[in-house]
Amino acid sequence: MERQTITQLAEGVLNELRKQSYAIITIKHLKQALSRFTKYAKENEEVFFSNKLADRYMFDVFEWDTAAGETPTPHITSQLRAVRMLKVFENNGCIPGRVANPKEPPQCFQNQYDMYICECIDRGLSDRTIATRSLDISDMLIFLESNGFVRLDEISISTIDEYLLKRSEEAPAAMHRILSSLRCFLRCMFSNSVIPIDLSFFIPSRSRYPTKPVQKLWTTDEISDLIELVNRADSTGKRDYAILLLVVKYGIRTGDIVNLKLSDINWDTMTLQFKQNKTSVLNVLPILDDIGWALADWIANARPEQATTNHLFTRLSAPYGGMQGIHSVLKRRMAIAGIRNDCYGKSGPHSLRHALASNMLAEQIPLAVITSVLGHSSSSSTTVYLHSDIDGLKQCAIDCPEGEEQS
Repeated sequence: MERQTITQLAEGVLNELRKQSYAIITIKHLKQALSRFTKYAKENEEVFFSNKLADRYMFDVFEWDTAAGETPTPHITSQLRAVRMLKVFENNGCIPGRVANPKEPPQCFQNQYDMYICECIDRGLSDRTIATRSLDISDMLIFLESNGFVRLDEISISTIDEYLLKRSEEAPAAMHRILSSLRCFLRCMFSNSVIPIDLSFFIPSRSRYPTKPVQKLWTTDEISDLIELVNRADSTGKRDYAILLLVVKYGIRTGDIVNLKLSDINWDTMTLQFKQNKTSVLNVLPILDDIGWALADWIANARPEQATTNHLFTRLSAPYGGMQGIHSVLKRRMAIAGIRNDCYGKSGPHSLRHALASNMLAEQIPLAVITSVLGHSSSSSTTVYLHSDIDGLKQCAIDCPEGEEQS
């Protein structure tokens, strides 16, 4: 296929945004930004889009160095977004969602990065796993380039330690995943003779780094307030209410909620049936009355008509695609309910999954039933969710006979 010029790409981007019902003012601003970039390209006798041209444009016109790593101003962000849309449209033929700044490996490590991604694909890893490993490895390669490395056979154990120390401070909860990604990458590089020593053996165990923080211990009143104080008079409230009910009453994972499809609801049998993203295990849940009414209210009265996706929950502004996550939903509703999120323990959506399991145990619901609701394949996976049942743990305490010292 013949490559499109910058002018053709700009026209394609604007047409795509109109199809996705972007706001008129948004399209107007993006059109102005694209026109400025197109004019700059013509003045510099550039016909086709390239990253080098985009970087030069941002520096010449806005004095913005994309490689400096500084936080951009809102104006710079809008210009960057317009330019990135050209690249996304050229690569995909569409604008699949909100265009962010993807982490890409430095050019000097591009071949090694591609080699690793090909191996991941050949091994049959899921798209989600490949995407997360891609981000992890790109981050490390960016770190290496920023520290003056241009070849992988130049790095040492101390270099890896320095990078891991930096990452452990930035994302302690993700270290188990980062260590695994890095270990697999280095093993691939050694097997393909890119590095002379198998440095994967020197990747430390996760015990060297902080463990995952414990989950917030939700009280019954907090969960009640979280749900009852949602104002369902507007579209946002109808959507948030339905989402929170699914988390609170079923403990459905964030990834599964955002991936739910309209076709996953069987109104005849009143069941919700979906394949879990994490385990690929099919989960079938009965639709409780309040959840059924909440879902019906969202679908019939609030879900955007412009949405072309089959996702159950969608964004409420263009592009009207599926949601990327529900953390902002919970954070917003916690603030409205006056529930603190700065106290001990993580207060993300997963903490409500923990709370559901603990509350069910406190009500003496059999472990097998809890396992079924959470969608686990075995009860052993469920037990890690039950450590916060304080009252249940107290019943397991061993009384010390009078007169005996406690050791």
